[in-house]
Amino acid sequence: MTILFLSPEIPYPPQSGHHLRTLNVLKILARKHRIHFVGFAQNRKDYHYIPQIRPYCESVALFPIAPKGYRPAFLRVALKNLFSRQPLVAQRYLTPEARRWIERLQNRHSFDLVHIDMLALGLYRALFAHLPVFLTNHNVESLRLYRWSRIEQQLVLRLYLRYQYRKLRRFEQEICPAMDRCIVVSETDREHLQALCGGGRFSVVPNGVDTAYFKPVPIPQRPGHLIWVGGMGSPYNADAVDYFLAAIWPEISRRHPEVTAEFVGESPTPALQRLAGTDPRIQLTGFVDDIRPLVSAATLFIAPLRSGSGTKVKVLNAMAQAKAVVATPVAAEGIEGVDGEHLAIAATPQAFAAAVSALLADTGRTLRMGAAARALIDAKYSWEVIGRTMDQLYTLSGPSAHQRTH
Repeated sequence: MTILFLSPEIPYPPQSGHHLRTLNVLKILARKHRIHFVGFAQNRKDYHYIPQIRPYCESVALFPIAPKGYRPAFLRVALKNLFSRQPLVAQRYLTPEARRWIERLQNRHSFDLVHIDMLALGLYRALFAHLPVFLTNHNVESLRLYRWSRIEQQLVLRLYLRYQYRKLRRFEQEICPAMDRCIVVSETDREHLQALCGGGRFSVVPNGVDTAYFKPVPIPQRPGHLIWVGGMGSPYNADAVDYFLAAIWPEISRRHPEVTAEFVGESPTPALQRLAGTDPRIQLTGFVDDIRPLVSAATLFIAPLRSGSGTKVKVLNAMAQAKAVVATPVAAEGIEGVDGEHLAIAATPQAFAAAVSALLADTGRTLRMGAAARALIDAKYSWEVIGRTMDQLYTLSGPSAHQRTH
């Protein structure tokens, strides 16, 4: 098939969960199909990564959009959106230049299917009246925004998030049923979106792991060492780190004075920087190209997320390295693991500290949990397993199925 692949970003470098999934799906589809990639760029360096995905694509085009943050261009878009029915996340990606390019591509090529990577590009559905269109929902976007609004401390931002949440929820209700198929990353997300949309054609294709890259490595471990991985520029990761430091770390360090905690990722929060400056047990590592040696050397991987949605790739990657993971229910969402066997799930600060303490005190249990985690990844979450599902889904639900139902 010839597939038009729309993505809100170029999936490189593959460091975030979104980029990892998008890049691996692109590789899977490129094995048997011809791909034309259309994406968006928030800064100039995004264009430098085009050569990294060109081997998988017949053509690659990127279009500029206003970068997020407190910058004039983005603030103008956000202000204009106050008077729009559409959510900001969708309106900012709808550009005349991208529309014209897509129309030009359709005149040049006979596409068999359109892949839309994330709900934010849902407004482009209107350009493909006679083509089957698949939408990948990396998260339940309205749920993610709602959870953020519940923990946001700034009143003005919290009210704005609630306003956007209502628009985004309505947008999901309209866009998802308009797709020929919606792909979600977990059964939890499927149930939520089907209830929200009153039906629709949903298929579960979980997030995956490159199991040849993320694997157990027999290197010496640092006793009593915890590790967090994830850039803290996102509000979800920033809240997770601050929540851990304020509500969980004091109890862990009281029970285990020798314990250390390492935070790997750029943009450390002010609270993390302050504590790292006074407590030598808190270590700031910043961004690294390869997290595997650091994760392998740790005793436990911590995932204290309270907001967000979808399946957390950072957790899957740690499990693939046979690490025992202590996670909140949000961080464990969508992972078909048994609490206490494949990972430890803790809903409160007290339970999280207790789970960490129990694993630190029982090396044998920690190792057994890590081994069970890796076995689960091999069985259900390797990209090779997922690739077969993806190929079957796109082949069986593509042009011929679209013709039968339209």
